[in-house]
Amino acid sequence: MPTSLLIAGLMAVASPDSVAPDPLAYFEGAWTCAGHFEPSKKPLASAMTFSRDPDTGALLKQHRDQAPGTYKANETWSFAKVAGGFRASTADGFSGLRWYASPGWEGDRWTWTRQGAGEPGEQFVYSRTGPTTMTVDWMISRAGAPLSLGDTLACTKG
Repeated sequence: MPTSLLIAGLMAVASPDSVAPDPLAYFEGAWTCAGHFEPSKKPLASAMTFSRDPDTGALLKQHRDQAPGTYKANETWSFAKVAGGFRASTADGFSGLRWYASPGWEGDRWTWTRQGAGEPGEQFVYSRTGPTTMTVDWMISRAGAPLSLGDTLACTKG
């Protein structure tokens, strides 16, 4: 291959026009969600709002269950340079502060995983089902058992 073609190819890769899209941008906005708890099948409805913090670039999530649900949480999602992936913190009135890790998008799935010493294993799996639709599955491992579905939501942005 001629050197000039190799250099031109490397320059194209490094150009500002080839910057990767923001992987968290999909989530930004207000989402309305409905689903159920497992295994009771009792209905569940939630509102989730994702907004960008202008100073840090972190994605801030506010999660509020609708009555009769009582779950309320605030989350911070961000890229972690040292870890080479993403990290999230979740603060809620049930568990306090929890930390999660994610490699980012794997196909149409974004999975947050927690595996702390003395804490139950836990995952939140966000699955893109369309440009303005997603599902959110909360998985939990109690007493060292395999992860099982705790609740599921189908969400629409807008």
